This record gives sequence, C-alpha cells and structure tokens, in this order.
Amino acid sequence: MITLDSKYSTTAEYVSLFAMITLTVVAIFNKSISVFYIIYLFWWDEFLKTIFDTLRYWFKKELIDDVPRFKSNTRGRMFFLFIYFVFIVLCFGFMLDWDNKDLMILNFRVLFFNNALFDFTIFSFLLREIYLYRNQTQKIDSHSILSRGIITLHISIILGIFAWFFLANKFPSLKQYSAVLAITPFLLFKIFFEMAEIKENNRLRKSSGL
Repeated sequence: MITLDSKYSTTAEYVSLFAMITLTVVAIFNKSISVFYIIYLFWWDEFLKTIFDTLRYWFKKELIDDVPRFKSNTRGRMFFLFIYFVFIVLCFGFMLDWDNKDLMILNFRVLFFNNALFDFTIFSFLLREIYLYRNQTQKIDSHSILSRGIITLHISIILGIFAWFFLANKFPSLKQYSAVLAITPFLLFKIFFEMAEIKENNRLRKSSGL
C-alpha cells in the first residue's frame, strides 16, 4: 500500500494555518473584519473537517479503527455545528452589530461569500482537506465529539460576547475598534489549538508507520 510521508501532510496543515493567519492579519489592517467574520471562519474550518470525515466514513471505512464510534462522533460534531451556525449568524451576524451599519454590511458580505479575504481563507481550508483526504492511507482515529475545533468555537463564542459587551460598555470611546480588539484573542486561541492538533496528527501518522 502506498503511504504518505507525514511531513507532506503536516506541511499542508501548516501552510493552511499560515494562510489563515496572513489573510486575517490583512483583513485586520484593512479594517474589513468583524467578530462575526472570525468566528464564522472558525465554523467553516470545523465544518469542512467534519464534511471530509463524513466522506472518510463513506469511502475509506476500511481505514477507520472504530467505525461505530467514528460515525457517532462525526454526527455529534455536525449537530453541534448546526446549533453553532444558527447562534453565530443570529447573535454575531446581526444582533451585536445591529447599530453599526458598516459592520452589518460587512457581515452580510461575509455570510454570502462576497468578501475576498474570507473566501480565499475558506478556499485554503478546502484545498488542505482535499489534499489530506486524497493522500490519506494511515489508520483514522475516532475523534472526540468535542474536537479542538469545537472547543475553539465554544470558547470564541463565550469570549466574543464578553469582549464585545466589555469594550462597548466599559470603554465606549473604543466601540468603533471593539471588533478589531476582540479578534486578537480569538486568533491566538485558534493558533494554539491548531498547532496542538497538527502535532497530534503528525504523531498519529508516525505511529501508523508513516
């Protein structure tokens, strides 16, 4: 059986992470970013991972260690993502920025894929998942329902609401910058969890004999 050298798949994950960081920083400097932008971006990252896990269940079942558990966990993550989607769009997409016309327009553009930086970042996620899926030959571990991506989303939602209200109410003079200031901890959390996931994936690939 042809195997994939772990360094190539790990490199693909690092390249995707670097692309996300770079495009997000550009969006921050261009002031074309909002709390909704960053949390919705994290949602899409985890959604694409879950979609490709579903494809693995359908077409690469022989590589899965524990098929019933893998199926259950994947469905569980999809359920969480559906709940998060509704909450993210309603709360961060509309309610929190309702009195800010510019952010509302930005959020609508992001939601309907009319923001180039956001769209390019999602495209980089998609390329990463396609590459990993097409070249995967090692055994597939059964992820927990509460994957690092789900945990990142959960923390980001809680932190996002707290940061928005704190900056808006305690420092009203900074309200126009609240979105940019609130994004920094989100990005740091994402980098931390993504680095941990990449290292764990690399360890699993090596333990599978790659």
